[in-house]
Amino acid sequence: MEDLAHRSDPAQTAGFDAPWAVDPAQAEKIEGTVVEYVETVASLDPGSQRYLRTVATIDRLGQREFTATAAMSGHMLERRLEVERGLLAARAPLARNLAELRKIVDGLSPARMDAGRKRSRGAFGLGPPRDELDELAGYFERFARSHGRVEEILQTLAEGRLALERDNSLIDQEELALAAVMETLREHALFAARLDEALTARIEVIAAADPERADCLRADFLHAVRRRRQEILTQLAVAMQGYASLQIVEETNKGMARAMGTATTTTAAALRTAVMVAQAVAGQRMALEQIAAAGAAAGAMVDDADALLERQSVALRDGVAGAGARVAMLQHAWDEVFAALDRVDAQKAQALRTISSTGTPD
Repeated sequence: MEDLAHRSDPAQTAGFDAPWAVDPAQAEKIEGTVVEYVETVASLDPGSQRYLRTVATIDRLGQREFTATAAMSGHMLERRLEVERGLLAARAPLARNLAELRKIVDGLSPARMDAGRKRSRGAFGLGPPRDELDELAGYFERFARSHGRVEEILQTLAEGRLALERDNSLIDQEELALAAVMETLREHALFAARLDEALTARIEVIAAADPERADCLRADFLHAVRRRRQEILTQLAVAMQGYASLQIVEETNKGMARAMGTATTTTAAALRTAVMVAQAVAGQRMALEQIAAAGAAAGAMVDDADALLERQSVALRDGVAGAGARVAMLQHAWDEVFAALDRVDAQKAQALRTISSTGTPD
């Protein structure tokens, strides 16, 4: 009795690999139920109402779990389509905001201060018409004009990240519910497998004395048990595929949330760096409380946000003296933003490939 939960593996019949894990205590109960059921069947008169009702109970085995699995599969399909179309698609709000953020950041890149100019003895190779402070002042004017919109986009990304985390909380609940259904389906499948074995053996004994009765039991009971067993295994396969689909969506959400958090953090750090450079070089007084709010928003989403911002602050406080060095600091901050946005795009593309290549529960 001890190895009952492992002696038969109907999961292999269903065409998928899964541990055939039924609790040993529950498996022992199933064995007792099978013995009682076979004794009942053997005592019934073929054609009687009780005989017909008992046959009908086989066709209802696991019906509640079948209904639950069908409903969950529908929800999972909707969820995956929502993730694919509503979040990751090229025209989705997330993609549009990321594209706009990339465009703004590209326009604010310190590298553009050299664009279109011939190098000369002037500051930063910008030519004699403007000195280094004038060039930086012009840069910060452009920064000030774009800053408000950048903060709006960062807030949108923060909300999107929170939405992904809420979605994962719902997925956790669905996984628990589906796991419970799968456990019950495994028990039903084990019951059907053991009933098939026990009923086959009993019918062989009956056939020696009453071949006609044995034929009736084969046609009615044994056929119904085997048919229902296969249906249970199919539903179990569907449930397992659905569970795997939920895990794919969950991992996709986690990856996107991490990438979006990094993009928000690095962008907030670049904004803070720009403000500190502006104060150090040109004495600019930007909207510091707005920048602090952006940093706080990033810090609420990503644990290492404060450390990232602090590294930028320390680098300036520790004596980045020349304007050229300060431009280099700005460029480094902006390079981090570009790298973070690239990671978001790569994660989004990978998520779309993963979802598209995974079969949908039927």
